[in-house]
Parts: sequence; C-alpha cells; structure tokens
Amino acid sequence: MDIGYSRSRPSTGLCLIDSTAAAPVRSVHVRASETLRAARALLGRSRLVAVGIDGPLRPDLRRQRAGRECERRLTGSPFRHRCQPGSVASPLGQRLHAEATRVARALARDHPAALRVEAFPTAFLRTLLPEHRPGRVYWACCLRAGALASLVARLFPGGAVMAGLAKLRQRDERAAAVCALTARAAALGWDTRVGVTGDGWISLGPRRFLADWARRAL
Repeated sequence: MDIGYSRSRPSTGLCLIDSTAAAPVRSVHVRASETLRAARALLGRSRLVAVGIDGPLRPDLRRQRAGRECERRLTGSPFRHRCQPGSVASPLGQRLHAEATRVARALARDHPAALRVEAFPTAFLRTLLPEHRPGRVYWACCLRAGALASLVARLFPGGAVMAGLAKLRQRDERAAAVCALTARAAALGWDTRVGVTGDGWISLGPRRFLADWARRAL
C-alpha cells in the first residue's frame, strides 16, 4: 500500500502479488476513504501473508510526534540527496502517520497473523542502483538496468510476476508494487532493516541486491 490521505481524489495505490494466481499482479488507485474496501476486494478469500505500507509506522501501531531513528539514518549522507524520507514530526508526516496507522490497525484486526512492515519505495529502488544518479524515475531506471527483474526473479521464481509488474503505468500503483515486493522480502526474512525496534524501522531490499554504496552505508 502506497498511502495517501486525500478524500477528494485518488491518492492511495494498492497492489496484490500472488504468484499462484492466473493474474499474479493486481493493482488499484483509490481515495483514502476507499482504501480498506479496495484492499478487501483485492484479497477476496486469499490469506494475507505480509503487507508493506508506505507510511510512518510504529511496531505497536501507536501514534508518536517525535522523529524516528530510521528517518535520521536515511537523512544523513549518502542517502540525503538520493532517497531522504520525510519526518513523522512534520505536519505532512503526521498526516501520513495518522492514515498509515489507521489502515495498519484495520489490517491487523482483519489479518492478525499477517506480517506488517514499513516500506519506502523510493529508497527501495534507489538502493538497487549505482552510486551515480542514473535518472529521475527510479522505477524506469531499475527496469532499464535489469535490477528489478533480477530481484523479482529471486523473490518470485518464474516470469509471470515480472511480466505483470512491467505493465504497471500509474505512479501510485507502481509504488504499491514496490511495497508488495518489500513485504515479500520481509516474509522470506531477506529484507534489510533500517532503524530500531522501539519506534519502527524501514525495510529495504535484500542486502545482496543493494548497490555497493548502499551496503557500505548501512
């Protein structure tokens, strides 16, 4: 889930990846008020194994106003000019934190056994790419470089999932797809976590797929 908070226009992207389904990648783009209904429609009778949510979250799903260690880690060099997150302490951060927490609490009630992780699509993609900036749209850069295909082949053997991802065109749905990849990596125990348990961590891709500069920094 790529969290948005607008009630007047579609601002939240959702993506479900189920490699056993006839259509392994399904996505939608909805208003904030429609998020939970859309999630239930996407899942149908499927069991939710893991969910990646692009929004500030504490592991205990409590709200907080102070900045977090994971944000401070990714605000310093060398991440500052590549994939710096916003702070939960800012007004925008508080709005995203409130909406992400609302959605996460509802999912926890509906799917108590599901693994829940905080995703950050921009950093997930950027840390797969070389140190020099290859372009402004990281999704396209990862496609061109083959970085996304290599990672997806490891997470979901066979080509069906990558073929589905390559068809995504809407920005929020692409971001939600990266959240789903984050969840898959975490479910397999392969994600790279930035932060501390107390106030939450951001999950990035498997360490073996991170670019050298990102591995050194983390």
